[in-house]
Amino acid sequence: MQQALKWLLASFLSLTTVVQAMAVNGLTVEQYQQIKQPGLDKPQLVHSDITPLLAQHQQNALFRFSPLGQSAQGTPVWQIDIGTGPIKVLSWSQMHGDEPTATAALMDLLNFVSAPEQKNWRDNWLSKVTLRLIPMVNPDGAAANSRFNSMGIDINRDAKALQSPEGQLLMQAAKAFKPAFGLNLHDQNRYYAAGDSNKQTTISLLAPAFNDAKDIDASRKKAMQLIGDMADLMAEQLPGYLGKYDDTFSWRSFGDTFSGMGISTVLIESGGYPGDDNRQVARRLNAQLLVLSIESIASGAYLQQTLEGYRAIPFNRDGGIKDVLIDNLGIAINGHDAIVDVALEFDLVGAKQARVRDIGDLSIYGSYHRFDASGLRYQAPKAYTLTKALTLDKTKYLALLREGYSHFSGDASLLTNNTDWPVVLNPKGLSDTSPQRFRHATFLLANNEGVQLALLNGQLLDLRNGLILYPMGT
Repeated sequence: MQQALKWLLASFLSLTTVVQAMAVNGLTVEQYQQIKQPGLDKPQLVHSDITPLLAQHQQNALFRFSPLGQSAQGTPVWQIDIGTGPIKVLSWSQMHGDEPTATAALMDLLNFVSAPEQKNWRDNWLSKVTLRLIPMVNPDGAAANSRFNSMGIDINRDAKALQSPEGQLLMQAAKAFKPAFGLNLHDQNRYYAAGDSNKQTTISLLAPAFNDAKDIDASRKKAMQLIGDMADLMAEQLPGYLGKYDDTFSWRSFGDTFSGMGISTVLIESGGYPGDDNRQVARRLNAQLLVLSIESIASGAYLQQTLEGYRAIPFNRDGGIKDVLIDNLGIAINGHDAIVDVALEFDLVGAKQARVRDIGDLSIYGSYHRFDASGLRYQAPKAYTLTKALTLDKTKYLALLREGYSHFSGDASLLTNNTDWPVVLNPKGLSDTSPQRFRHATFLLANNEGVQLALLNGQLLDLRNGLILYPMGT
């Protein structure tokens, strides 16, 4: 009996030790704020943004820098090795040049790893894991704010043909390093909703398939288990904002190709969050997910996950989120009155125009900005023709808007705007009688007392107090 009790006690202590070893501490929000790299909170990152940071970290003996090669235009691409352990983890960012969120997170990760107060944390994994980071695989695309490289090639569709220098470098790194895990870091479009919810998919995850049948081998199973740990973190940090990326097999893509090479690959896609134009919420979550991954892989904690956690993540719902929703707006057309919702979509690149995207009952959708127009009706836009020089101050501009003028036509050089309010000049594609899909998002909102608000290229100006209710952005 005593022998049996001793065996049970030993087994319990052994199990407790294993559980403790597998526990993950993670990166707290408070810690993140302390190590967050300044200067990277902007919509696009280019190579010059990270060059001085890499040069600084290159002086740290914790980091082993080596040149991986050059982009098509000759910009250096670096790889950074951390740790000496037998379990190898490869992580890369910005292979699409206009997807910068995770590059900033990798800079944050370098700060966290090198922080003196994290010595005990580092000691827990440096001899178990070797981490290789490749920040900004596509610096030429980043410089052009383009998905593609300077040859016009989508690097993430070049895993088989390998015609881009950057794709060749990434494959070279994978074959030389032979990682057990791959962390593939991207940005996704801001219109994804998490499943049937009206919440943005701020992070979406995927263990990419390696064949059309979406079979699960031992390697892909490990990726799914690691994602189970990530899902738990998301449930703690930002419940409801996690989605699963489309798992259709993509033969030409690196994630799917690496999965077929026996690399347990996890795709991490950064998405939007309300009031967060530059995806800083997703950036912080990326850093937290990277720290979690290091800890979980080093300890083997992910092996305790079943596949149910992965399967429970809802798929992204494309188009489930709108830039702006104007609810309960009255319209009248062809003798019919109706109360409708109006969705707006912003083109944030180039002309930076806003357009009407949808009309009707839009209650199933979420949005970055929302305004209840109850009691207000659509009033068609009207042009103020410029025939002589006009200088706008706030008093003059408000008077014109209240008179029903929403935009200006004619010689733009005649107009001087001394306000910080938006001005619409010579717009194309306005709607005359009611909001129309894909038309310019400029019109007025009125009631029996006259014009109350003006929608000016997607920006809503409240004439009652002179406040912009939301800007054109996410």
